[in-house]
Amino acid sequence: MKKIIFALLILSLGFSAYSQYVPKGKVTKAETSLTAGKLDEAKAEIDEAFKIDEKGKVTTSGKNWYTRGDIYKAIYLDDSTDYKNLKDDQTLKTAMESFNKALSLEKENSPYAIFTNQAITQLYGMIVNHGAELYNENDFKGAYEIFMEALVVSPKDTTALLYGGVAAQQADMFDESIKCFQTMADNGDANLDTYKTLIFLYRAEKEDQEMALASVNQALKKFPTAPELVQERITLLILMERSDEAEKELNSAIANDPTNPLYYFFLGYMKDKSGDVEAAIQNYTKAVELNPEYYEANYNLGVMHLEKGRAINKELSEMSLKDWEKNEVAYGERAQVHYKEALPYFEKSVEIKPDEDLQLLETLEGLYLMLNMKDKAAQLEKKIKALSGI
Repeated sequence: MKKIIFALLILSLGFSAYSQYVPKGKVTKAETSLTAGKLDEAKAEIDEAFKIDEKGKVTTSGKNWYTRGDIYKAIYLDDSTDYKNLKDDQTLKTAMESFNKALSLEKENSPYAIFTNQAITQLYGMIVNHGAELYNENDFKGAYEIFMEALVVSPKDTTALLYGGVAAQQADMFDESIKCFQTMADNGDANLDTYKTLIFLYRAEKEDQEMALASVNQALKKFPTAPELVQERITLLILMERSDEAEKELNSAIANDPTNPLYYFFLGYMKDKSGDVEAAIQNYTKAVELNPEYYEANYNLGVMHLEKGRAINKELSEMSLKDWEKNEVAYGERAQVHYKEALPYFEKSVEIKPDEDLQLLETLEGLYLMLNMKDKAAQLEKKIKALSGI
């Protein structure tokens, strides 16, 4: 009876000892299958090894975690149809969890720490290259999705965020693009061009002036002297009708950079909107003096002088017949002064943009007629008809 008990005890101990080494054997089999390219067998073996690791011998080994990561990496990168069913949306995450665990268990310069870092670098490079290929094929949505997968490998990577933001913007996925660029900004990784793109997306695509202004303010903390940011902030303040703030900052900007025509144009625009015609003309004129090719400043000056002449004619038209006859010549001469002042600015506007705006050409033609410049009006009429296809 004792022999039977003894035999059973040995059998029990033997089974227990054997069970401890099953996971280790499975890791070895998984490695062999991976080397042979049998990804299904490799996955099955490594999954089973980690599943039955009751004593912790597998999961405390950096080498085993590396092997698990390498297998899932291979599955993720495999583009054949043979093992398509092995891959899901957790495959890449599992690979990286395994690699990161391996690094946490291995000493910094141990062989498997080196192998793991090499595997991560290779994985990241292949993902980014794939995203670039899709981008070059104009598959911008697909490129964005791949670049976001690169962030699973390297969460703090700025390249994938930048490329992902650009790809999303090209795909008209503005929320996703903003998220990428805003993350870069919040992490302190955004350069000036990135901020400018982010501001544009908020202002033009999302029509969110508050967020655009917030981005400008954030950018100014990093680039306090960037003139384009100063200009963007002033533009937004004007658009948001925060006139007092805008004028204060314009005056400050002019003090710092008195040769910038844009600031005088902005100030002229604000004065124009507030009804201060003379101040508007003064600032528009300064803008043109600094930049004679400034189309908007030339055009607005022409309009303002033209409107002054029209106002005089309107006043005359509202008089009684008796007063009209008495004042016709004097009012006409007064109006002509303003029409003559408007003329060079409209002519310059047409010179800058000769064929782009039929309404501008028609306005100049009408001005020629009011100034009795019939030959020039006739020449311009021919051009207008040609551009109109008449």
